[in-house]
Amino acid sequence: MSHPIRTACSLTLWAACASLALPTLAATEPLANPGQTPAELEVVDLSQPAPAGSVLPAIGVEAPVISVDLGGTFSLSRGAYTTRRFAGDGEVEYRYTRSEVISEFHFDREYVQEAGTSSSVSSDEYDANIKWKTWLTDNPYYVFWSPRARFNRFGFFRSSQALRVGLGRRFQPGSDLALTLEVGPGIRSARPQTGPSVIEGMYTVTGKIDLSLSDTLTFKFNLSDERSTRENYRTVTAGLRNKITERIWFKYEMAYRKAFPFDSAPSNAESSFDAGLSYRY
Repeated sequence: MSHPIRTACSLTLWAACASLALPTLAATEPLANPGQTPAELEVVDLSQPAPAGSVLPAIGVEAPVISVDLGGTFSLSRGAYTTRRFAGDGEVEYRYTRSEVISEFHFDREYVQEAGTSSSVSSDEYDANIKWKTWLTDNPYYVFWSPRARFNRFGFFRSSQALRVGLGRRFQPGSDLALTLEVGPGIRSARPQTGPSVIEGMYTVTGKIDLSLSDTLTFKFNLSDERSTRENYRTVTAGLRNKITERIWFKYEMAYRKAFPFDSAPSNAESSFDAGLSYRY
């Protein structure tokens, strides 16, 4: 309650001093034109209310910013096996004043069929999360909370749903480079390939690098690491995007995903290289 009273008193004293000082200034300073009046000099008495219809500019209000980055690849190979693979990924970002919402997803579907037979195997894998950020008074720091869902038909955990919270910091040494680091705990519900579902605590570390090499070439690096008593799941991606038009970019991406189960089950890892198109808005 002390702040509003102190602000009001300060404004009143300042306005009173201004109303006393302005007539003194008008009386002591000679006019450039003897026939000119103080009104023509547009001297304003700040102790009086503002004229009707006057509009003050908004202070500290930023327009929302939305950015979209969607990409996809398709590959087909024929031989002893026919393999069709489709991969898609995307990132949608919404920023407004001190809040930021980011949604990321990755989808991968592979279909393999032996030539001359009806025998086939298909696999699906997806990883999606949405993150709410709130920037603190000290601008580089923010708090976040983020649900994440992932599925891998042949992974150590067939499916997993997690809720993560934590603290992040953004480093921006230049206009072309931005680095982000996040740490925090979380809770996860997961279903192994065999046995009942488990609920466990975990902690996460994520890092991100965005680098603009030129007006037509950008580099992006992402690292995500989730660790619990049963599994350490790590995702690393690095990619280049080369501008073709205002909205369409070539995309080259290398990804590495690995699950380290802390039991007798073998690790599950995969590496991939994709080249495709990306739409950016």
